[in-house]
Amino acid sequence: MIKNNTSGLLIVFEGTDGTGKSTQLKLLETALRQRGFSIESTFEPSNGRYGKQIRALFTDRRQISREEELDLFIADRKDHVDRLITPALQSGKVVLCDRYYLSTIAYQGAAGLDPDYILSRNYFAPDPDLALLFHTPVETGIRRITEGRGETLNDYEKEEYLQKVAEQFKQMKLPFIQRIDATSDINTIHKEVLEHVTLLLKSQ
Repeated sequence: MIKNNTSGLLIVFEGTDGTGKSTQLKLLETALRQRGFSIESTFEPSNGRYGKQIRALFTDRRQISREEELDLFIADRKDHVDRLITPALQSGKVVLCDRYYLSTIAYQGAAGLDPDYILSRNYFAPDPDLALLFHTPVETGIRRITEGRGETLNDYEKEEYLQKVAEQFKQMKLPFIQRIDATSDINTIHKEVLEHVTLLLKSQ
């Protein structure tokens, strides 16, 4: 990982599925645009060629080995960083990213790969200036996916697996992480997100 020494800011949204991070990203994007900031909103897996290969695994993750799966996530991130994230940061934008390398550490770590090894594979990726890590009971997240969205769980959203993912997230201790209790109502969570982001902006 490399420190983000550009004029832009990288804020990432992390957590298990169903924590509401995508909703909070959109709310933050709206709030920052209203304040006059130039925003680049993005997500991983990306829409690039590697990201599309990853999405094909959502219905049958057993197609490839866990090592090959990690290779795909790394390739997608390298492409994403080179193609979108770095240029946006260099132009002074605030980049909001729905999932980044903390998700790879958590999800591939839960699949049995060494978290430190996964982190080392992301040596090229700019460190986030702020990582908002959303926590909610896995059962709540699954209920939001199946009942709230009316969706069928994909291969990355099974309860037993997500419990392991949640444990990986809990063990993370990186200086840019701010943990968010995602069991509150949307507006309360948004206010907390804004507080963290405002502190970051004031520190620049």
